[in-house]
Amino acid sequence: MSTAAARAHEHPYGWVIVAVSTISLALGFGAGGVVSVLMKPLEEEFGWFRADISMAYTAYSIGAAAGGLFWGALSDRIGVRPVALIGSVGMSAGLAALKWQGAQWQLDLLFFLIGAVGFACLFTPLTALTGLWFSARKGLAIGIATAGGAFGQGIVPYLGRLLITELGWRDAMLTLGIGFLVVLLPLMFLLRPAPVAALPTGQAVSRDVNLWNLPHRITLPWLGFAALFCCICMTAPQVHLIPLGIDIGCSPQTAAGLLLTVMVTAVFGRLFFGWLADRIGGLPAYFLASLAQTSVVFFFTQTTSIAVLYQLAVLFGFGFAGVMTCLLICAREAAPIRLSGFAMSAVATVGWLGMGLGSYQAGFFYDISANYRLSFANATVAGVVNLLIVAALFWYRRERNMMRERAVAATMP
Repeated sequence: MSTAAARAHEHPYGWVIVAVSTISLALGFGAGGVVSVLMKPLEEEFGWFRADISMAYTAYSIGAAAGGLFWGALSDRIGVRPVALIGSVGMSAGLAALKWQGAQWQLDLLFFLIGAVGFACLFTPLTALTGLWFSARKGLAIGIATAGGAFGQGIVPYLGRLLITELGWRDAMLTLGIGFLVVLLPLMFLLRPAPVAALPTGQAVSRDVNLWNLPHRITLPWLGFAALFCCICMTAPQVHLIPLGIDIGCSPQTAAGLLLTVMVTAVFGRLFFGWLADRIGGLPAYFLASLAQTSVVFFFTQTTSIAVLYQLAVLFGFGFAGVMTCLLICAREAAPIRLSGFAMSAVATVGWLGMGLGSYQAGFFYDISANYRLSFANATVAGVVNLLIVAALFWYRRERNMMRERAVAATMP
């Protein structure tokens, strides 16, 4: 089927699914980003170390990782809408309940639940559903949906910081939780399964054929290993950029603006890399996004200029934006259609574990050294390891394709 024919075959309601997914992922990703604006208030009120507060994001990531596999599999059986409804209520209730927490274990437990019974119900099911509504433009569609996540990671912490300034952190969390429920709950009733016409033929579904023409039992773990180090790299700025900005003399709102700048830029980055993946493939686009992300991270700790920090925020945001989008597209390309939901959730699960580890190591090494240089250096090293793993995967793909071509040539008369 030609590209034009494939586009004509796509149902217009798919763009409604994209819109619902975009808003839902914006709030879901933003819920984890709330940890960054709670860092200073909790440190001042309770005297907790930043590594301990960062554990809340680690708990959120572990919850999203563990819950993603469960809810992704359940959504295949009962549909996306019931699972997404559970996630909307769970995430909203978890945020609101932060108002009453007063111990570190309570903070960690609530963020674990926000990830496991909230965001995990939305991320993989909605991303997989979005991909199933499209064929020729699935990269763009997933790029738009995940761009919502980038926007939410900037706007939700920024709004959270405003609410903390006006109401105090406890009432701010209650207000966020209520706002999440009011926005999310009606949207879930717009979700529909992809029409049969948008899905591949039964013959394609029944075979282990994928776009890479490689054994998915090899390539998917390989992708997951890359995702682990990639997400360690990206999380240091995501979670610690606001406290870093405050440490060098920014006002809390200006520091929150740094993260907002990262995420607003990331909206355009995810659209671009989704578009790019449709043209050059998910893996080359993922490598380029990872390279852009890794090349910037350490320089956040090498300046005290607000203007330079904002410039770095723009560069980092554009690069880091494409990583998650392209990683999901790679998982979709490397797996047969019948396993696309599982493949995306499995790779994302490893990525979430990396994000939890990256957040904690940044806080841990800050507490040891009283600055973020070592934390961000570790993140940069993890990014380099990710690039080496992806380069090795490129080599493996090329060698297997060359072997296949030689085998075909040998059978020809």
